Amino acid sequence: MTNKITVQDIEQITEFKLSNECQNMINNLDMSYSELTPLERDQVILDIIKILFEDNLVKVGKHRFETWEKGWFENLELLKQGLDPSTLIPKYFGKYNIVRWKGDFIKGNSKHLDYYQIIALVDAYLHEYVGTKFDNLFEFGCGPSYHLLRFGNFNPNINLVGLDWTKSSQDIIQEINHLGINTKITGHNFDFYNPDYTIDIPDNSVIFTVNALEQVGKNYKEFINFILDKKPDLCINFEPIPELLDKTSLIDQLCILYSEKRNYLQGYLAYLEQLEKENKIEIILKKRLYSGSLYLEGYPVIIWKPKK
Repeated sequence: MTNKITVQDIEQITEFKLSNECQNMINNLDMSYSELTPLERDQVILDIIKILFEDNLVKVGKHRFETWEKGWFENLELLKQGLDPSTLIPKYFGKYNIVRWKGDFIKGNSKHLDYYQIIALVDAYLHEYVGTKFDNLFEFGCGPSYHLLRFGNFNPNINLVGLDWTKSSQDIIQEINHLGINTKITGHNFDFYNPDYTIDIPDNSVIFTVNALEQVGKNYKEFINFILDKKPDLCINFEPIPELLDKTSLIDQLCILYSEKRNYLQGYLAYLEQLEKENKIEIILKKRLYSGSLYLEGYPVIIWKPKK
């Protein structure tokens, strides 16, 4: 039986009405899927368990810099050749047609269902919480800036800033400007491990991350200190947050174990909650979005702001 992730499904998860633009995008994406048979589901679980016992499973961290530099350089070359913004979609999407949805696995009819899920949810929250209310939008760990490009189409008046530790990311932004795809995006080099305090975050600004802080493991306090110093009006994080998953669920537990094995973001929400108790920040929303890739439910959302 074929099903489809609909506007109504996303609204049920977010608990607010989506913008017209977001609704139109979802309606035009192939978000159809099939439920797994019991045998298929068992095989998926077995495959994940096998991965968890691999000794050579790559861990995230500083040592991965060259991998990201190379990856975004490949996207840059594709953009130059085809002049098509769709070439900026990261190549790690579409590897598997099995994705996480509402606490279980489903099989997408399109290999890009994992990508469609994340852009639907990111756009839903950016449209709702940023919309046209702010002057500047900063994405830290922006990679090839595909989230900024989409938001720039929604709000052409906002100043967009993409920050990433790779040179290729800034080269992509320069090419985006050169090609006239969007001339309101600027780029800066930024390292989560060693924040550049000369970067100005003006009043009426929002910052966000999407699966970027996941790469720093437990080394997120330097970035949070940077945010506390710069005091943006709003911070939105779409990142793996194991604390929001259900440890009594086999599917969730596999995600938690995979996240630990790869050294993904750990303790981030607990640290924000500690800062809130110290009256340094206000947490506006912490929410599981019940979507993700084969191995990881990677983008629960946390929305918070420093106290000014």
